[in-house]
Amino acid sequence: MTAGDRPIVIASNRGPVAHDLEADGSLTPQRGAGGLVTALAGALLDRRAVWLAAAMTPGDREVVARGGGGDESMRYVVVDEERYDRYYHQVSNRLLWFVHHYLWDVVHTPTFDRGTLEAWDDYVAVNRSFAEALAGQDREAAILVQDYHLGMVPRLLRELRPDARISHFSHTPFAGATYLRILPTRMREELLRGMLGADVCGFQSGAWADNFLMSCRTLQGARVDVQRRRVTYEGHETLVRVYPISVEAATLRAAAAQPAVRRARADLERLRGDATLLLRVDRLELTKNIPRGFLAYEVFLKNQPEWQGRVRFLAMLSPSRVELDEYRTFAEECVREADRINDAFGTPSWTPIELRMKDEYDEVVAAFGLYDALLVNPVYDGMNLVAMEGPILNRRRGALVLSRNAGAYGRIGQHALGVNPFDVDETAGAIADALTMPDDQRERRARGLRRAVLASTPAKWLRAQLDDLERSHGAARR
Repeated sequence: MTAGDRPIVIASNRGPVAHDLEADGSLTPQRGAGGLVTALAGALLDRRAVWLAAAMTPGDREVVARGGGGDESMRYVVVDEERYDRYYHQVSNRLLWFVHHYLWDVVHTPTFDRGTLEAWDDYVAVNRSFAEALAGQDREAAILVQDYHLGMVPRLLRELRPDARISHFSHTPFAGATYLRILPTRMREELLRGMLGADVCGFQSGAWADNFLMSCRTLQGARVDVQRRRVTYEGHETLVRVYPISVEAATLRAAAAQPAVRRARADLERLRGDATLLLRVDRLELTKNIPRGFLAYEVFLKNQPEWQGRVRFLAMLSPSRVELDEYRTFAEECVREADRINDAFGTPSWTPIELRMKDEYDEVVAAFGLYDALLVNPVYDGMNLVAMEGPILNRRRGALVLSRNAGAYGRIGQHALGVNPFDVDETAGAIADALTMPDDQRERRARGLRRAVLASTPAKWLRAQLDDLERSHGAARR
C-alpha cells in the first residue's frame, strides 16, 4: 500500500465540527474554530479520513450518548469534565501554550507546586484516552497526531500498537531548550519522550524543529543527529522534519465570491470612504501582540501627522479563551489602548482605530480584499495563516508588515516588510513604508507574496508528511 492509498486518522483536541445543544434538545453542528481546523480541512479535501477529537461541548457529548461517537468520519473521545478542564485549561493553555510562545514574565511567573503535577497527570490521562481510541482504528492507517495538546499520544500509542505509523505535527512554535527547562523536569522529559514515540515529528519552520532537537539533547539516552534531523531514543528513530503549512486558495476565493461577503465588502468600502485602510485580523490571543501594534500605529500618527484623518486602522479581533482570566484582561487592555488613541487623535469625522470584537468570517474575508496594508506582528507564531490568506484575496496590491518571529516569515518574508514585534518604532516605520510604497514596488511585492503562498498547498503539505512517514516506517521494519 502506498502513502497515497493509505487511510488516514487525524487526532486533535478540537474537531472540524462542534455541536450546540439547543433548548428543545436538538443538536446544531457548527464549523470548528481555529487555525488547525482550517488548515487540516483544506489538506483533506480530496482524502478519505477519520477525525478523532475531544467531545468539547455538551452537544458533542450528547452526540456520543445518542449515536455512539459520531458518524464514520468524525469520532469523539469523551473525558470527565473536571479532568478535561485540567488537561485543557491548566496544562495545554496555561503551561504548554505559554512555554512555546515565551509568554511568561519569569520574575513573577510561573510557580509550580503539587497541583501542577496533579494537573499534568490529568493531561497524561486524556492523552492515554486518545491513544486507546487510536489503537482501535484501522491497523493500516497513517495516524497523524496534532499539536501540543496531544504531545504524549505518540509514545502511549506506540506502547499499545508497536507497529503503528505515527506522526506528530506541532502547529505552534517549539520552545528553545533553555526556556523549556522552566517546566518541571518530569513534565519536560515526559513531553519529549512522548513526542519521540512518533516516526516523524513535523514543525512549521526550521527554527522550531531545531529547538526541538536541542531540547532532545537534554534527554538522557537520546542520540540526536542535528544535521540529518534524527533522534534515536530507546531503540526507536524519529525523523524531525519541516512542513510549512499553506492555505487552500480555491476555497478562499470561493468564499470571497459569496453574496454575504459582497455585502460586507460594500459596507466596509463605505466605512473606509476615501481613506487608506490599514488592517489587522487576529484572535484576541496573548501571542498576537495587539497592544504593541496599536502603539506602533500611534507612533506612526505622531511621526507622520499628515496621515491623521487619511488612514483608518480596522482591527478585527475575535474572542479567544474567554474563560481564562489572562485572556479577559488582555481583551480589556486592547480596548483601553484603542480608546486612548482614539481619544487622543480622533475628530468628529475620523476615528483612528475601528475596533470590531466579534467572530464574523464574512467581514474578515471582505476586509482581506480591501486593505492597503496588513499588519501581522505576533510575538511568536507557529506559522500565521492570516499572513497568507490576506495576500491571496487582496485586490489593492496591499503591503504586508510581518513579524520576523512568525513561521510565515520563512516562507514569504522576502516579499513583506519584516519587523521585530517588540520594537514599536521599527513597526511604525514599516507601517509608514507600507502606506507610502511606490506603485511598482507594491505590485512587485504583492505578486511575490501570491506566488510564495501558491507555491504550496495543504494537499502538498499533507502528502509530504505521509511520504516521510511511509519511508520512515519502511526503514524501521527493514
